[in-house]
Parts: sequence; structure tokens; C-alpha cells
Amino acid sequence: MNKKTGTLLRQLAFPMLLMLLCYINLQYMHYTVLMDKYSLTTFSYVENIFHTLADVCLFFFLPLFLIKKKTYLFFIPYALITLLTIVNVLYSRFFYTYMPPVLYGEVNNLGGISASVLSMFRWSDITIVITAVASILFYKAYHVGYYGIADKVRRIVSACILGTAVLIIGVLVSIATIHWSSLKYKYIHPFKNSPTECIFKFGILYGTAMQFISNNKQDYDPKDFARLEPLFNAAGYCTGQPKKNIIFILVESFLAFPTSMSIGGVEITPTLNRLVREGAYYNKNMTSLIQLGESSDGQFTYLNGLLPKKRGVTVYDYFDNTFESIPKLLKRKNPETECRMVIPTSSKMWRQDGICIRYGFDRLYSRKEYALKECDDSWLNDKLLFEYAASIDKTGKQPFFSMILTSSTHSPYKKMFEEYAIPFPESYSDELKVYLSDIHYMDKYLGKYIDFLKANHLYDNSLIIIASDHSISNDWLKLKEEDSAYSKIPLYIVNAPQKINQRSDLAISQADLFPTILDLAGIDSQWRGVGNSLLRPDSVMDSEREKLRVLHREEISDIILDSDYFKIK
Repeated sequence: MNKKTGTLLRQLAFPMLLMLLCYINLQYMHYTVLMDKYSLTTFSYVENIFHTLADVCLFFFLPLFLIKKKTYLFFIPYALITLLTIVNVLYSRFFYTYMPPVLYGEVNNLGGISASVLSMFRWSDITIVITAVASILFYKAYHVGYYGIADKVRRIVSACILGTAVLIIGVLVSIATIHWSSLKYKYIHPFKNSPTECIFKFGILYGTAMQFISNNKQDYDPKDFARLEPLFNAAGYCTGQPKKNIIFILVESFLAFPTSMSIGGVEITPTLNRLVREGAYYNKNMTSLIQLGESSDGQFTYLNGLLPKKRGVTVYDYFDNTFESIPKLLKRKNPETECRMVIPTSSKMWRQDGICIRYGFDRLYSRKEYALKECDDSWLNDKLLFEYAASIDKTGKQPFFSMILTSSTHSPYKKMFEEYAIPFPESYSDELKVYLSDIHYMDKYLGKYIDFLKANHLYDNSLIIIASDHSISNDWLKLKEEDSAYSKIPLYIVNAPQKINQRSDLAISQADLFPTILDLAGIDSQWRGVGNSLLRPDSVMDSEREKLRVLHREEISDIILDSDYFKIK
């Protein structure tokens, strides 16, 4: 190495070492987010190595071109990459994928899950801390050397860094052209089905660009529309006298298996068990259909009878669509019906304020409006939430449709809201013990809410639905992978005007609740969702038309969303 080269390396030491630290952070992010690498090939890892290097080069070539003396400005691209790393690592521990860019601005969604976020840090995350400390040490040791670099040399280096990124991408794209008839089949179509793997292979800038430019409202084939439209609608089957009010309680992360548990003589869900003994319909075999939207997807399916999209976040991507929702159909039947939602979080959580308008709710009662008691937490616990809902019911008018969203059974399961004398077996994980205690806590205050309804002459006039927003991963409870039965979620229908003659272990899905509610509410509508009402006769279910509806329900839902069917209808 000659003296001139050595001098140049010392001058560039600080930005180059920052680039190395950024590369380490990005690779830590990729290998943390994509835990299941079963479908990757050896070349996939090669692509990951070089695309990540290209990403770092693209982040730094412009700062190298512009920055002269203010070397601390190199911390801007470093901070951006580090922030991307932290956000995606933490998001992946909830949702097992990279964070969609559409959520970057949804900072309000983090308000109530700060405890959840903090609990998701792992010892391996010290990698990010080490690189941060190293960046400061490198700055102190080498930033002065950068002052001596000539403008011309700095620009040449910047061009070389950009050229390196272009060369890497060019070579890899050239290789792809040899093996693929069209680059669409290499870079675009796979992203629709496996975005996490694609971002791992092709880099975070590729993933960000694809998610920004991708139109999740996919084009639909008019021939498919014409073929499937005859299957869009269905008939209703309720013959009973509908109740005056409907109360829909959506319980966070509520699995079915605790509902049948009694430990040392202590029932985990005594209130719900009592309701079943008193005649409520109970199903312990419902399948969750949620995708990336998690809680918002469950809410979306229950209220609209549609399935969430397999990619993207449906409530964001189709925010401007027109829906034939339960609130709208109830108000069409009786314009005097007041439709309201009570949530424990900020009104901005999952855009509840805007979604309520799109779904046809009249009022949204959020954490912001709560004023019954002093509460320092960002989210209302279930005790406060049910008291909040009761205060609204007491002063609100009838008839009403009230949707209540709980939160106390939200992951992670580190601390009990209340401690109970439940003699858990030693074999239970700490997380499972906390989860079951929190279910017991929810059930306790649900019972007090039911007592309120009875004392205020609202219970007998109300159809009450109790369901889960979605299932949760076995990892949260430290359960074994083979415990697939633990993924099922429960359904309770209280005060149904017509007896539901179905087994408690009948295999149903979240999509089946929408048409069931329409039947129980006596709503006359051709649109009854893509699911099957629990009141539908077996003779209808066995018909060829219904078999086709079940077979094509995902296609039907996608076409309705992509065409904005209820707007053009």
C-alpha cells in the first residue's frame, strides 16, 4: 500500500466504518425478521449479501458527495438505517414480517403497546447497542481525518460508491435475465406472495419501493367478475323476532381452550360458562382469518362479511372503499338505530376514527373521551372499559348497536392485571399462567357488565355476541407447535331470537358470523357476506351453489374489494 492510498483510507475511515456498522445492522434485521428460511436457496443468501451491500452504498453515496467538514452529518444515514433496523425487528416479533411502510406514520398505534414493545427486546439486540457505541468511538477517532480530503477526490469516491451499488444490482439482474423469461417473475410477482423472503433477498430499499408503488387494489379480470357475480348474494334464514339492541364484544386474542378449563376447582371463564348453561350458543371451533392487519382484520371480517387481503393491510389499502357493513344495514332497516363503538385505545389506533365513518358508525368512544376515573395508562383495562361501556349504555338511546373492543388479554403475557388463587400446574409456562389469569380477569368484568345490563333492563332486549378478534401464536404462551387445537377461537351468541341448532365443535370461520348476525337481526339484504350463516339449513349448504360459494369465497371477496363493488353497484 503506497502512502497516497494509506492517506486516502485514513481520510475515509469514518464514513466507511459507519457503512460497515450499517451493513451489520441491516443483516441483523434481515436474519431476525426472516426466521423461517426453509424455502431459501444458496443463491438467495448470495443475493442477500450483495443487495444489502448495495442498500448501504445507496444510503451513503449522496452524503459522501455533499458533506465536507460537518462529519457529524454522516450520522443521518446511520440513524435512518438503525431506526429501520429497530422498527422492523420489533415489528417482526409481533407480526413475523417487515413493517409495511404504510404503518411508518402510524405512531399513534404504539401508544398503548409500549410495555409490549419493551418486552420484545432480546439479548441479541445488544448488536444494535454495540454498533451505536462503536459509531461514537469511530467518530472520535477518525472524523478529523476526513477534513483533509479534496472535493474532487470526495466526489470520485461518492461516484465509486454509487457505481458499486449499480454494478451489484446490474450483475444480479443480468443473472436473473438468464434464468427468467421476464424480470416480473423474479422481482414483482414473488413479492405479492412472499414479500418477507423477497425483502430478505433483494434488500430493504427494494421492499420499501415495492410496497409504496404496489397497488394492492389489484386489477380483476372482467370474465372472473361475470363468472362469480351470480355467487355474490345469498338468502336470509331467520324466522324469530329480532332483539331491540345488539351488543358485540370483541375480545382481544381470545383462544377457545381456556373456556373449558377448570384448575383446582376454579373455572377460567365462569361468566361465559354460566351464559352457556343458561342457553347461549357456544362454538369452540372457529378459525381466525386475519392477515397482516391483525385486530383490524378480525373487525373488518365481522362487520363486512369479507376476507382481509393476504398482502398489505386491508383497512389501509381499501380505506376509501364503500362497504355494506352491519351498522349501515341496521340503519337501513331502522334509521333510529344508534351505532357506536367503544375502544380502549386512542381513536387513531388502526385508524378507528376513519374506519368508524367508513363502516357507518355514528359515534366512537375512545380513550380520549374517557373521564369516569383517574387513569394514567394509555389503554383502558377491561375493568374500566366495561364500566365505560355501561355508562354509555345507561344514557344512550335505544335501539342501538354497540361494538366493544377489549384489550387486557393483549400480548405479551408478563404481568397479571389481578392475581387469583388459581393453582396452576408447575408445567405451565409463566406466559400461559398470565394469559389464563388475564382471561379470568376479562371474564370477571364481563360478568359485571352482564349484571349491569340485567339491572338496567337491557339484557333481555339485547342480542349479545362475544367473539375473539384473532388467534395468537403458540410462541406467546410457550406452547408446543403440535398444539394446533390451541389456535381455535370461541364464539358466544346470547339471547338469540331463534335457536341455533349447531354443535359446539362445528368447524366455522370468522366469515360465518356476519351472515349469522344479519339473520338474527332480521336484516333483509342480498349481500350476506362470503361466509355461511349458522341458521342456514343443511339442505342449502349441500347445494351445488353453496359449495361453489365456499370454494370461491376468497376470489369473491378479492373481486368485491378490488372493484369497489358496493360503490359501483
